Amino acid sequence: MAPKDEIENVWKKGKALEADLAPVTGKDLQAIISSRVKKELKIVSQFVWGAIGYQIILYAFLTHTLIRHWGDMQITLLCLAGGAFYVPLTVALIHRVRTLYRCSSEAPGSPVPDVFHKVEGEYARLADFFRFKKRMDWIGVPVSCAIIVLVTFTLFVEGGIEGNALGSLAVFAVWVGLSLIAIHAKNKKRFISPLRRLELVLNDLKRS
Repeated sequence: MAPKDEIENVWKKGKALEADLAPVTGKDLQAIISSRVKKELKIVSQFVWGAIGYQIILYAFLTHTLIRHWGDMQITLLCLAGGAFYVPLTVALIHRVRTLYRCSSEAPGSPVPDVFHKVEGEYARLADFFRFKKRMDWIGVPVSCAIIVLVTFTLFVEGGIEGNALGSLAVFAVWVGLSLIAIHAKNKKRFISPLRRLELVLNDLKRS
């Protein structure tokens, strides 16, 4: 084959390859970005289910203790007070979760600005939920630890809280400390890292 024919064949193959490679449309870009956002929200959802599961366990513990020791005024008051104090936290959590996962409206128009505003909205909702979670941790963790320590010492430790004030306080402090350490590690994995990755997506969209 002559060099001229070889060059012509290579040129034709290159043109055919270019024809096969369709340009990325706005819809394709939106799908790619939405996939990245959904991946980060999926990581956050693991915390949400864990938090709901923990609260179900706490309510189950209080309900079981209340039924089993019905008639013991001290235990009854502890369980009712603990449940009443924790219910507002559960309601607030459910409300924030619904806000976090509500669908954002997509207005017609240029795809890139729509994608940018969508990611920006998801980032803002996630950051707002993280701020709420940190406030809830500072309230909910001591409350839940106090409920369990009070009920446990009252039921299973001779002398109860009154006879073991230092011991119950030490258990409470250690439990709260360990819980906060575990929460800090989870926050970094479930919230801080996803927020940083969404921020990178926003920066990429700003430069596009």
